[in-house]
Amino acid sequence: MSLPLVSVIVPTLNRLELLAQTLSSVSAQDYGNLELIISDNASTDATGAFLAQLRNDRLTVLTRSFTLPMEANVTDAVQHARGKYMLLLSDDDLISNTYVSTMVAAFESDDAVQVGLGRRVLIDGASQILHQAEPLSADAQVEAAEPWLTRYFTSPTAHSQINTVFSTFYRRSAWLDAGGQPTLSGSYFSDTIPFVGVLNRQAKVFYAPEAVFLYRLHQNQESLQATSAAKQAYAGMFQFFEQLKPKLGDLSHSEPLKAALIRYILMMFFNACGQFATEQKISAPDLYGFFWDALSRPSHSRAGSAGTADRSPMRPADPALA
Repeated sequence: MSLPLVSVIVPTLNRLELLAQTLSSVSAQDYGNLELIISDNASTDATGAFLAQLRNDRLTVLTRSFTLPMEANVTDAVQHARGKYMLLLSDDDLISNTYVSTMVAAFESDDAVQVGLGRRVLIDGASQILHQAEPLSADAQVEAAEPWLTRYFTSPTAHSQINTVFSTFYRRSAWLDAGGQPTLSGSYFSDTIPFVGVLNRQAKVFYAPEAVFLYRLHQNQESLQATSAAKQAYAGMFQFFEQLKPKLGDLSHSEPLKAALIRYILMMFFNACGQFATEQKISAPDLYGFFWDALSRPSHSRAGSAGTADRSPMRPADPALA
Protein backbone atom coordinates (compact mmCIF):
# COMPACT_ATOMS: atom_id res chain seq x y z
CA MET A 1 0.00 0.00 0.00
CA SER A 2 1.49 3.36 -1.04
CA LEU A 3 2.03 6.08 1.53
CA PRO A 4 -0.14 9.20 1.20
CA LEU A 5 1.71 12.32 0.09
CA VAL A 6 2.45 14.89 2.80
CA SER A 7 3.19 18.50 1.85
CA VAL A 8 5.57 20.37 4.14
CA ILE A 9 5.24 24.12 3.59
CA VAL A 10 8.03 26.41 4.82
CA PRO A 11 7.55 30.20 4.43
CA THR A 12 10.81 32.10 4.83
CA LEU A 13 12.18 35.64 4.99
CA ASN A 14 15.83 36.58 5.61
CA ARG A 15 16.73 33.66 7.88
CA LEU A 16 19.09 31.65 5.73
CA GLU A 17 21.16 30.09 8.51
CA LEU A 18 18.09 28.99 10.46
CA LEU A 19 16.26 27.94 7.29
CA ALA A 20 19.07 25.51 6.48
CA GLN A 21 18.58 23.85 9.88
CA THR A 22 14.83 23.64 9.33
CA LEU A 23 15.32 21.96 5.95
CA SER A 24 17.72 19.47 7.53
CA SER A 25 15.00 18.66 10.05
CA VAL A 26 12.57 17.95 7.20
CA SER A 27 15.07 15.79 5.28
CA ALA A 28 15.68 13.71 8.43
CA GLN A 29 12.03 12.54 8.58
CA ASP A 30 11.59 8.76 8.53
CA TYR A 31 8.49 9.14 6.33
CA GLY A 32 8.95 8.21 2.70
CA ASN A 33 6.49 10.33 0.72
CA LEU A 34 7.06 14.04 1.27
CA GLU A 35 7.01 17.10 -0.92
CA LEU A 36 8.62 20.32 0.27
CA ILE A 37 7.36 23.77 -0.69
CA ILE A 38 9.51 26.75 0.28
CA SER A 39 8.00 30.19 -0.19
CA ASP A 40 10.69 32.89 -0.15
CA ASN A 41 8.88 36.07 0.82
CA ALA A 42 11.27 38.44 -1.03
CA SER A 43 14.34 37.81 1.12
CA THR A 44 17.20 40.29 0.73
CA ASP A 45 19.92 38.06 2.18
CA ALA A 46 21.48 35.06 0.42
CA THR A 47 18.33 32.93 0.72
CA GLY A 48 17.49 33.18 -2.98
CA ALA A 49 20.95 32.06 -4.11
CA PHE A 50 20.87 29.16 -1.63
CA LEU A 51 17.47 27.96 -2.80
CA ALA A 52 18.48 28.26 -6.47
CA GLN A 53 21.16 25.63 -5.88
CA LEU A 54 18.78 23.04 -4.46
CA ARG A 55 17.80 20.23 -6.81
CA ASN A 56 15.09 17.75 -5.90
CA ASP A 57 12.02 16.59 -7.82
CA ARG A 58 10.02 16.76 -4.56
CA LEU A 59 10.98 20.42 -4.00
CA THR A 60 9.05 23.50 -5.13
CA VAL A 61 10.50 26.97 -4.51
CA LEU A 62 8.20 29.98 -4.75
CA THR A 63 9.97 33.33 -5.04
CA ARG A 64 8.05 36.51 -4.21
CA SER A 65 8.96 39.75 -5.94
CA PHE A 66 7.72 41.70 -2.91
CA THR A 67 6.95 40.80 0.68
CA LEU A 68 3.42 39.57 1.35
CA PRO A 69 1.76 39.49 4.76
CA MET A 70 2.89 36.27 6.41
CA GLU A 71 -0.60 34.74 6.29
CA ALA A 72 -1.04 35.51 2.59
CA ASN A 73 2.34 33.97 1.85
CA VAL A 74 1.32 30.79 3.69
CA THR A 75 -2.12 30.47 2.11
CA ASP A 76 -0.79 30.97 -1.42
CA ALA A 77 1.98 28.41 -0.82
CA VAL A 78 -0.58 25.80 0.24
CA GLN A 79 -2.37 26.33 -3.07
CA HIS A 80 0.73 24.91 -4.78
CA ALA A 81 0.76 21.77 -2.63
CA ARG A 82 -0.48 18.36 -3.79
CA GLY A 83 -0.45 16.32 -0.59
CA LYS A 84 -3.37 14.63 1.10
CA TYR A 85 -1.93 16.02 4.32
CA MET A 86 -0.02 19.20 5.11
CA LEU A 87 2.32 20.55 7.74
CA LEU A 88 3.25 24.21 8.09
CA LEU A 89 6.76 24.71 9.45
CA SER A 90 8.38 28.05 10.24
CA ASP A 91 11.81 28.74 8.78
CA ASP A 92 13.38 28.81 12.25
CA ASP A 93 11.78 25.75 13.88
CA LEU A 94 12.52 22.02 13.91
CA ILE A 95 10.58 18.74 14.28
CA SER A 96 11.61 15.32 15.55
CA ASN A 97 12.37 12.76 12.83
CA THR A 98 9.21 10.70 13.51
CA TYR A 99 6.88 13.71 13.53
CA VAL A 100 5.28 13.19 10.13
CA SER A 101 5.01 9.40 10.33
CA THR A 102 3.37 9.64 13.77
CA MET A 103 0.75 12.05 12.44
CA VAL A 104 0.01 10.09 9.25
CA ALA A 105 -0.52 6.87 11.20
CA ALA A 106 -3.16 8.53 13.41
CA PHE A 107 -4.96 10.26 10.52
CA GLU A 108 -5.02 7.15 8.36
CA SER A 109 -6.49 5.05 11.18
CA ASP A 110 -9.40 7.43 11.88
CA ASP A 111 -11.07 9.61 9.25
CA ALA A 112 -12.58 11.81 11.97
CA VAL A 113 -9.14 13.10 13.03
CA GLN A 114 -8.76 16.61 11.59
CA VAL A 115 -5.97 18.16 13.66
CA GLY A 116 -2.66 16.63 14.74
CA LEU A 117 -0.46 18.19 17.42
CA GLY A 118 2.89 17.46 18.99
CA ARG A 119 4.69 18.58 22.13
CA ARG A 120 6.38 21.99 22.04
CA VAL A 121 9.93 22.44 23.32
CA LEU A 122 11.57 25.88 23.42
CA ILE A 123 15.07 26.28 21.97
CA ASP A 124 17.37 29.27 21.52
CA GLY A 125 19.17 30.57 18.45
CA ALA A 126 21.91 27.98 18.93
CA SER A 127 19.32 25.14 19.14
CA GLN A 128 19.92 24.67 22.87
CA ILE A 129 16.86 23.67 24.90
CA LEU A 130 15.47 26.51 26.99
CA HIS A 131 12.37 24.83 28.39
CA GLN A 132 10.50 21.54 28.08
CA ALA A 133 6.87 21.95 29.06
CA GLU A 134 4.97 19.07 30.56
CA PRO A 135 3.12 17.14 27.85
CA LEU A 136 -0.64 17.54 27.62
CA SER A 137 -0.88 13.79 28.23
CA ALA A 138 1.59 11.03 29.00
CA ASP A 139 0.57 9.00 25.95
CA ALA A 140 -0.76 9.71 22.47
CA GLN A 141 -4.51 10.20 22.45
CA VAL A 142 -7.44 10.95 20.16
CA GLU A 143 -10.32 13.01 21.58
CA ALA A 144 -13.55 14.56 20.35
CA ALA A 145 -12.98 18.15 19.22
CA GLU A 146 -15.51 19.99 21.38
CA PRO A 147 -14.28 18.92 24.84
CA TRP A 148 -10.65 19.12 23.70
CA LEU A 149 -11.04 22.67 22.37
CA THR A 150 -12.94 23.81 25.45
CA ARG A 151 -10.26 22.44 27.77
CA TYR A 152 -7.44 23.87 25.64
CA PHE A 153 -8.82 27.40 25.45
CA THR A 154 -9.70 27.35 29.16
CA SER A 155 -6.22 26.26 30.24
CA PRO A 156 -3.77 29.03 31.22
CA THR A 157 -0.81 26.87 30.16
CA ALA A 158 -1.86 24.65 27.23
CA HIS A 159 -0.99 27.29 24.62
CA SER A 160 2.64 27.05 25.77
CA GLN A 161 2.63 23.24 25.40
CA ILE A 162 1.54 23.06 21.75
CA ASN A 163 1.34 25.31 18.69
CA THR A 164 -1.83 25.90 16.69
CA VAL A 165 -0.23 27.15 13.48
CA PHE A 166 3.30 25.99 12.66
CA SER A 167 3.74 22.25 13.39
CA THR A 168 -0.02 21.58 13.29
CA PHE A 169 -0.86 18.68 10.97
CA TYR A 170 -3.97 18.94 8.78
CA ARG A 171 -5.86 17.29 5.98
CA ARG A 172 -4.98 19.79 3.25
CA SER A 173 -8.44 19.89 1.66
CA ALA A 174 -10.07 20.62 5.03
CA TRP A 175 -7.59 23.44 5.73
CA LEU A 176 -8.33 25.02 2.37
CA ASP A 177 -12.10 24.54 2.79
CA ALA A 178 -11.83 26.40 6.11
CA GLY A 179 -10.39 29.38 4.25
CA GLY A 180 -6.72 28.98 5.00
CA GLN A 181 -4.76 31.49 7.07
CA PRO A 182 -6.63 34.82 7.09
CA THR A 183 -4.64 38.06 6.98
CA LEU A 184 -5.38 39.82 10.26
CA SER A 185 -3.76 42.68 12.10
CA GLY A 186 -1.92 41.12 15.03
CA SER A 187 -1.16 37.84 13.29
CA TYR A 188 -0.95 35.77 16.46
CA PHE A 189 -4.76 35.58 16.34
CA SER A 190 -5.02 34.28 12.78
CA ASP A 191 -3.74 30.76 13.45
CA THR A 192 -6.84 29.96 15.48
CA ILE A 193 -9.15 30.42 12.46
CA PRO A 194 -8.14 27.30 10.47
CA PHE A 195 -7.51 25.42 13.73
CA VAL A 196 -11.16 25.84 14.74
CA GLY A 197 -12.48 25.97 11.17
CA VAL A 198 -11.56 22.37 10.29
CA LEU A 199 -13.34 21.03 13.38
CA ASN A 200 -16.96 20.20 14.19
CA ARG A 201 -18.79 18.05 16.72
CA GLN A 202 -17.95 14.87 14.80
CA ALA A 203 -14.26 15.75 14.41
CA LYS A 204 -11.38 14.61 16.59
CA VAL A 205 -8.02 15.99 17.69
CA PHE A 206 -4.86 13.86 17.86
CA TYR A 207 -2.00 14.65 20.26
CA ALA A 208 1.30 12.78 20.51
CA PRO A 209 3.91 13.82 23.12
CA GLU A 210 6.59 11.85 21.27
CA ALA A 211 6.11 14.07 18.20
CA VAL A 212 8.32 16.98 19.27
CA PHE A 213 8.14 20.47 17.80
CA LEU A 214 11.18 22.63 18.60
CA TYR A 215 10.03 26.25 18.76
CA ARG A 216 12.89 28.74 18.50
CA LEU A 217 13.21 31.94 20.52
CA HIS A 218 15.86 34.34 19.19
CA GLN A 219 16.75 37.99 18.83
CA ASN A 220 15.32 38.39 15.33
CA GLN A 221 11.77 37.81 16.46
CA GLU A 222 9.67 40.96 16.52
CA SER A 223 8.12 42.33 19.69
CA LEU A 224 4.42 43.14 19.81
CA GLN A 225 4.92 45.68 22.60
CA ALA A 226 5.40 48.68 20.28
CA THR A 227 2.41 50.99 20.25
CA SER A 228 1.82 50.72 16.50
CA ALA A 229 1.87 46.92 16.69
CA ALA A 230 -0.43 46.99 19.71
CA LYS A 231 -2.93 49.08 17.77
CA GLN A 232 -2.81 46.54 14.95
CA ALA A 233 -3.28 43.69 17.41
CA TYR A 234 -6.29 45.47 18.92
CA ALA A 235 -7.89 45.84 15.49
CA GLY A 236 -6.90 42.25 14.75
CA MET A 237 -9.03 40.96 17.62
CA PHE A 238 -12.16 42.39 16.06
CA GLN A 239 -11.21 41.04 12.63
CA PHE A 240 -10.56 37.67 14.27
CA PHE A 241 -14.05 37.34 15.75
CA GLU A 242 -15.62 38.43 12.46
CA GLN A 243 -13.73 35.62 10.73
CA LEU A 244 -14.31 33.10 13.52
CA LYS A 245 -18.09 33.29 13.72
CA PRO A 246 -18.91 31.47 10.42
CA LYS A 247 -16.11 28.96 11.05
CA LEU A 248 -17.59 27.70 14.31
CA GLY A 249 -20.43 25.89 12.56
CA ASP A 250 -22.22 23.49 14.91
CA LEU A 251 -19.67 24.25 17.62
CA SER A 252 -21.27 27.69 17.99
CA HIS A 253 -23.93 26.10 20.22
CA SER A 254 -21.33 25.30 22.88
CA GLU A 255 -21.37 28.13 25.41
CA PRO A 256 -18.36 26.73 27.35
CA LEU A 257 -16.32 26.67 24.15
CA LYS A 258 -17.29 30.22 23.17
CA ALA A 259 -16.45 31.49 26.64
CA ALA A 260 -13.09 29.69 26.61
CA LEU A 261 -12.22 31.04 23.16
CA ILE A 262 -12.96 34.63 24.16
CA ARG A 263 -10.93 34.35 27.36
CA TYR A 264 -8.03 32.81 25.43
CA ILE A 265 -7.88 35.62 22.86
CA LEU A 266 -8.19 38.28 25.56
CA MET A 267 -5.39 36.62 27.51
CA MET A 268 -3.17 36.68 24.40
CA PHE A 269 -3.93 40.35 23.78
CA PHE A 270 -3.49 41.62 27.33
CA ASN A 271 -0.30 39.59 27.86
CA ALA A 272 1.25 41.05 24.70
CA CYS A 273 -0.23 44.56 24.78
CA GLY A 274 -0.99 45.23 28.43
CA GLN A 275 0.63 48.66 28.54
CA PHE A 276 -1.33 49.79 25.50
CA ALA A 277 -4.57 48.43 27.00
CA THR A 278 -3.94 50.32 30.24
CA GLU A 279 -3.15 53.56 28.44
CA GLN A 280 -6.30 53.24 26.33
CA LYS A 281 -8.42 52.13 29.31
CA ILE A 282 -9.45 48.95 27.48
CA SER A 283 -11.53 46.77 29.80
CA ALA A 284 -11.32 42.98 29.67
CA PRO A 285 -14.90 42.47 31.00
CA ASP A 286 -16.28 44.95 28.49
CA LEU A 287 -14.45 43.24 25.62
CA TYR A 288 -15.65 39.86 26.84
CA GLY A 289 -19.25 41.06 26.72
CA PHE A 290 -18.81 42.62 23.30
CA PHE A 291 -17.30 39.49 21.76
CA TRP A 292 -19.81 37.19 23.46
CA ASP A 293 -22.65 39.18 21.93
CA ALA A 294 -20.91 39.14 18.54
CA LEU A 295 -20.57 35.34 18.53
CA SER A 296 -24.09 34.74 19.88
CA ARG A 297 -25.96 37.11 17.60
CA PRO A 298 -27.86 35.40 14.75
CA SER A 299 -25.95 35.64 11.48
CA HIS A 300 -28.96 36.91 9.53
CA SER A 301 -31.33 39.13 11.50
CA ARG A 302 -34.74 40.02 10.14
CA ALA A 303 -35.07 43.60 8.95
CA GLY A 304 -38.08 45.89 8.80
CA SER A 305 -39.93 44.82 11.99
CA ALA A 306 -40.42 48.30 13.45
CA GLY A 307 -36.66 48.51 13.94
CA THR A 308 -36.63 45.63 16.39
CA ALA A 309 -33.45 43.53 16.25
CA ASP A 310 -33.11 39.91 17.34
CA ARG A 311 -31.65 39.70 20.82
CA SER A 312 -28.57 37.61 21.60
CA PRO A 313 -28.80 34.97 24.33
CA MET A 314 -27.89 36.37 27.74
CA ARG A 315 -24.18 35.88 28.23
CA PRO A 316 -22.92 34.02 31.29
CA ALA A 317 -21.00 35.88 33.96
CA ASP A 318 -17.23 35.50 33.69
CA PRO A 319 -15.75 35.87 37.17
CA ALA A 320 -12.24 35.39 35.73
CA LEU A 321 -12.52 38.80 34.06
CA ALA A 322 -14.42 40.62 36.77
